[in-house]
This record gives sequence, C-alpha cells and structure tokens, in this order.
Amino acid sequence: MARNTKNTSRQAKAEKPVVTEVAGVKSDLDLAKLINEITTPNDTVLKSIGNRYDAYKALLRDDQVKAAFGQRLDAMVGKEVTVEAGGTSFQDKKAAEFIRNQLDAIDFDAACRKMAFAQFYGYAVAEMLWAFDGAQVVIDAIKVRKFDRFRFDGAGRLRLITRTAPKGTIMPERKFWVSTVETDNDDDPYGLGLAHFLYWPVYLKRNGLRFWAVALEKFGMPTAVGKHHAGATDSEVSTLLSLLTSIHGQAAVTVPQGQEISLLEAVRASGGDHEKFVKYLDAMIAKVIVGQTSTTDSGSWRGTANVHKDVRDEIIKADTDLLCSTFNSGPVKWLTQWNFPTAKPPRVWRVLDDEEDLDSRVKRDKLIYDMGFVPALSYINDTYGGKWTQNSTPSKPPTTQGNDGTSSDSTAFADPTGDAIDQALDQELEDWQPLMRPIIDPLLDLIEDAASFAEIEDSLRKAYPDMDIQAFAQKLRELTFGVEIATRAGAQINDGD
Repeated sequence: MARNTKNTSRQAKAEKPVVTEVAGVKSDLDLAKLINEITTPNDTVLKSIGNRYDAYKALLRDDQVKAAFGQRLDAMVGKEVTVEAGGTSFQDKKAAEFIRNQLDAIDFDAACRKMAFAQFYGYAVAEMLWAFDGAQVVIDAIKVRKFDRFRFDGAGRLRLITRTAPKGTIMPERKFWVSTVETDNDDDPYGLGLAHFLYWPVYLKRNGLRFWAVALEKFGMPTAVGKHHAGATDSEVSTLLSLLTSIHGQAAVTVPQGQEISLLEAVRASGGDHEKFVKYLDAMIAKVIVGQTSTTDSGSWRGTANVHKDVRDEIIKADTDLLCSTFNSGPVKWLTQWNFPTAKPPRVWRVLDDEEDLDSRVKRDKLIYDMGFVPALSYINDTYGGKWTQNSTPSKPPTTQGNDGTSSDSTAFADPTGDAIDQALDQELEDWQPLMRPIIDPLLDLIEDAASFAEIEDSLRKAYPDMDIQAFAQKLRELTFGVEIATRAGAQINDGD
C-alpha cells in the first residue's frame, strides 16, 4: 500500500502543465485552412440583411438612438484624461510624461469619440500616423478609418479590403489601434455592437410611425364618397374622381349636375394605440443604449432619475475602461518600447468620479462638529479649497427680539461672572489634564478588562491611591481663588452700571 502511494506521488510530481494553446483556430484541422481567409462577423441580424453595414449606419438617423448614444459619447469624452506612470523608477516617470505630452499635442478627445463607435458597430479601427522627433517616435495624428473597410482573417490579423484586393491586404503590425467590444468568447474579433440589438426595435418603430400617420389621415379626416348615375360614361366617372381627390387640398369644389358627393366619417372601433407602441419602442431603445429611460425622457421622478443615472454612469465607465485598455495595450505600449525600452508602460485613463456635493459635505461636517470633533485646517483647505486661517475673534452672538419687536444683542444680558468663570476654566484646562490622567487612565483600563461590576468596584479602590492628592488640592485652591476674584470683579461692574 505504501509502495502504490509512493508511485502515485512520483507520477503527480512528474506531470508538467501544458503551456501551448490547444483549442485555438490554428490547432483545428478543419479550420486551419481558413487562417489566411477573411472572416465575417458572427452577427445573425447582420447576416439576415446581407451583411450590409449601411443598414446599421441608418439606425443613427433615429431620434432616440441619436440622443441616447450621444449621451454615452458626450459623457465619456467629457471626462478628464490622466496618465499614470507604470512604476516608480525615473524611466517610468519619464515615459508617463512623454505620453502625456503626446496626448496634449493632438485632439485625443476627438479620436476617442470616433473610436467609441466600436460600441455601436462592434469594432473600430484607427491608423496611427507616426513621426520622428529627433531620436524619438511620436504621434503625428490619429486617423479613425471607416471600420467596414477592414476585416479579420482566421488568425485574427487585420486586413484592408479594396477593389484590387477583395480578400484583403494584411496590415502592418504596430500601425493600427483596434478597439473591439467584448463578447462571450475570444474567438470572435468583430464583437457585437449595439446596432445588433437596435435593428428590430428601430425597424418596428419606423413602420409604426408610418401606420400611425396613415391612421391619423384616415381617422382625422373624413373620406369623400362620390355617387354617379348608372349610365355615367368613363369621362364622367373620371371627372368625379378628380373632384374627390381635390377635396383634400381645396376648401370648395364645383359638382356638375347629376353627380353627388358625400363625406364618410371613419369610426375607430378597435385596434392598438400607435402612440403607446412608439413610446414603448423608444423606451426599449433607451434601455439598450444607456440601460434606463430617465436620462433620455422628461417627467421622471427625481429619485428614480438619480438611480437611473448611476446605471448609465456604470455603462459609460465600462466604455471608457475598454477604450483606454485597448489604447494602453496598443499605442501606449508601442511608444514606450520604442522610446523607453527599460520603462514600464504608463496607463492612460479618464477620471470618472463625480464632483462631490459640498452642501451635503457641509451638513455632515456640521453634524460631526456638533458631536464634539473639530476639523483640522488642512482638512478645511483640502476639502473646500482656498486658504483658510483660524478665526481668533469669536463669532457674533445671535440677536434676540423682545416683545416690543425691537432686537438686541444677546451679549447685553450676559453675566460677566459666568464669562470670567468660563475663561478661567479654559485657561486652566491644559494644566488639569495631566492631573486627571491618574484617575481616567486606570479607570478606562479596569473597565475594559473587568468581567463584572463587582470586579470594577474592587479595582477602583486600588486605582485611586495612585493619584497625587496634594497636587490635586493645590490646583483646586488656585481655581477657587480665581473664581472668587472673577466673581467680585463682576459684582463691581454690575454696581457701576
């Protein structure tokens, strides 16, 4: 039994992990021959309309699609771009500064806005125009190309489709910035964009609007009916028909003798509500694009709108993270390797944190202050901006209003004796703290360690003998003397008044 266990242990130790890819396209014997062939998007809707991307582009003419998708674009590019160093070394920081200067020299927001259409179509392609600035490779411009001019082959390589090269020409490496929407697998290089999910709702909405217009015409205006006698000639019938068709555009018509025209009122007895149907499809479109409806339609309750805005912001954050990650793994990485070979590539991100509501912060800070905690000046300056200093002058007391309607300063009735006592207490507080430590510290320790009230009572008798009784009595005499002097001074002031 021991021998079998030993052999099994040796076999498990001898096994090594498989480090090669075994499920990729290249390893499939049936698909290996398609490596050099271009592939088509795995989009069932696109295939049903003949792989025509122009039908997807036409979706952007819909008012709801344009408004909702515009929200995603505006919210994303409206956030500040930040560049973080990949490490702490000097070369890491130099690389980050270099990338930051490169982005400042070009219209990076415009390029990001165009590349963000990858979320709509599934993928986007931008050509990086490199240039040499001395010994360094720099970004001269970023040109976002028409995405449908490019395809991917079985090996995932980018190919440019032209009339002379219908199967595509393989594009050079480290030349194109490609952003692809994530799908449920890594084998599809095209992604699945919003257009896939918007095609049928927009299609139904367009036809619904068309039927709605017909219904408005039919039920909003009566139909003209002409009656002719049984022996009417074709010419007479034609004349009557032309009169009927002219009724919609004229206020009055003339009718020859022997012909009769009447108006037939259409009665709506059944059928669906076209307006509700179109609104339902608009809501569906908004949910597909921004995950909710409150930020695209008016009339929403404020609480619901705030929740829906959080949903939209999460979607925008995902868009931004995807676009920045593809830029970091592409152009940022290439520039760093060319110009700073020993540095870790920086990270380009957008700051998506919303500005804090200072009114809410003030209320919270006031509540904490009322609990007895005083904020440091550094906290005030960092939180509320500017340069603050401690106010040495006491704030003005509130005014009081008498029965006669006149207002007066509440300090006019202040007791000078009480003020003197308060001032004496404030001045003596610092001296009293060291004297109170022998009382408070042992008390806190024994309460924390005790298991019952009886044990606390026994421990108190042992803790208090450690206090300096003479120093305590002397300090009490000094404070009593100070209070007495302040009391007499206050009495003299009152007698003088």
